[in-house]
Amino acid sequence: MSLKVSYLFNVFILIVSCSWLTSADATVLYKKVDKDGKVTYTDKPGDDAEAITVHTDRNVVSTPRMNSGSPQQSTDSEEENEGAAYEVFAIDSPADDQGVRANDGSLTIVVGISPQIQPNHSIRMHMDGMQVGQDQKIPYFNLANIDRGTHELVAMVINDETQEIVQTSKSVTFHLLRTSILNR
Repeated sequence: MSLKVSYLFNVFILIVSCSWLTSADATVLYKKVDKDGKVTYTDKPGDDAEAITVHTDRNVVSTPRMNSGSPQQSTDSEEENEGAAYEVFAIDSPADDQGVRANDGSLTIVVGISPQIQPNHSIRMHMDGMQVGQDQKIPYFNLANIDRGTHELVAMVINDETQEIVQTSKSVTFHLLRTSILNR
């Protein structure tokens, strides 16, 4: 249940972060839960929809970062990032070596980046050495139909004009857990 709540929270944050494209200080979104428990957010009111006011005067969504390393590890990390375009550029979710239960094979990836991504840069995601999805400006990737098993993620900042890699995150390994038809 916690994973589902986390997933829904990430989807909500994604929607909120996209709302900065509007010029209004506040926007009303509508949240609807269907009979299967699937949550949908929209800008159109409907039956049984809950109105949610979203303040759009901010265009940066910060993702919380857990500092589990020792001070020595932080120093090493700072030395590695010296000369980098971004002080923080890492895959925040899923965590390294995390087991993710997703029977439908879906996964939301959250990338922590600070300062805000530059206008001429995009984020590219690789899974198991292959690009997944398109380069994008927002730090969230929604993947679908991922096979069960262990996978490796790497995020990259790409210069839009030259297609050169500006910065690369550390790789994150996660384990996708799906129900098997053999376990009836």
